[in-house]
Formats: sequence, C-alpha cells, structure tokens
Amino acid sequence: MVIINTYIYMENKTYRIMKVSDNVTLIDGTMANCYDVKIEDRHLLIDAGTKGSSWKVIAYYKQIQQIPEYILITHYHPDHTGGLKAITDEFRSKVYVPDNEMDVVLGKSKIIPTKHLLSKFVSKLMKSNPITSAIKVTDLNINGISFMKTPGHTPGSTSYYLESDQVLFVGDAVTNRSGKAIINKAFTLDLKMAEKSKELIFNKKAALILPGHGKPLVGR
Repeated sequence: MVIINTYIYMENKTYRIMKVSDNVTLIDGTMANCYDVKIEDRHLLIDAGTKGSSWKVIAYYKQIQQIPEYILITHYHPDHTGGLKAITDEFRSKVYVPDNEMDVVLGKSKIIPTKHLLSKFVSKLMKSNPITSAIKVTDLNINGISFMKTPGHTPGSTSYYLESDQVLFVGDAVTNRSGKAIINKAFTLDLKMAEKSKELIFNKKAALILPGHGKPLVGR
C-alpha cells in the first residue's frame, strides 16, 4: 500500500492529507493521527486530534463534502479527544468511547496521569472540552469495523479493525519510532498490560497497523 500525499488549501491555510489504503486517509497535523475511514457510502473518524487542530478535520470533511457519521475514540488523552467538541458541534457525529473512559470524555472525572513528570505536566497543560453524550464502545455495531480491547496505555485503550483493508488502528497502544513498534513508557499506566496488548496487536491479521503517532507499521 502506497501513501499518496495531497495538499488542501482552505481559508489561507494549507494542510496535508495522505491516502494510507483504499478506504483510509490520514488527516495530517492533528498531533495525534486522525484517520478518515470510508465504509461503503459512509465515513467515520478514528480519534479527534487536539482542540487547536479540530479545524483541519472539519475542513477535510467539508472539502470532500461528507460528514463523519461516527467518531471512534481509542483512548481519553487530550491529543486524541481535544477536537471532539468542535467536530461534534459541527457534524452531530455519534461518538464511541471505551466504556471505562466515558466519564472523562463527558467531563465527570479526570485523566489519571502516570508517575512520569512529563505525563503529569501534559495532563495539567492540555485539556479537552467535554461532550454531552457518547456511546460505549462495547455497543459498537457498524458493519465492516470491529473493536479490540488493548489496555495498558490507558485503562480502556481500544483498537479498531477495518476488515475491507485489513487495517488496525491502535491509538497509542504502540507507537512507531524509527520503524519499530514501541510502548511509550512515560505515558503508559500499566506496562505489563501494555506488553500483552502489543502481543495481541501483532497477532492480529492486519496488513497495516496505524498508530496514533508516527507512520504506519507493517502487520502480518
């Protein structure tokens, strides 16, 4: 699968989109990777980026004249959920969130940082505006895409598998660093659990593994 770069111009701003596979496009420059997924005539979004980059996601869907009917969140960190409020206000998308991270996304509880100073600093610095409603990921029922529990990075870290393209979206369960799949220890709550999830990820029959940070990884 070849990544093809395309540049979009909107309101004197330029940003890049990258075709990752037949039905998956990366919306670049959102800090944590946001992926547009096409299933038949529907579009859905994997993760929502930061609060400040939500305009890029909105601009992308306006450019292709589509709406993200669903948003699937891999985990509650603000670089993955910060854009939720603006995007859902714009498109009224239905949002699926890991069950035990629902209260954070709805603003009823706070993120648990790791013991690492960087994690504590980021948890204080970066915030996400809460949304008013979301659906538990265990209730996900969209033909062509399924979820897989991959906890460790966060308590409810979840991966999503797109059957048509054999692509697995893993959030921050693993990160691509210089072509290698690594676990970001500074931001991972349970390393032992994260290692087990990494093994699950690479046991999955996936042509591509798409992380929340870094380039795609080759799967099985």
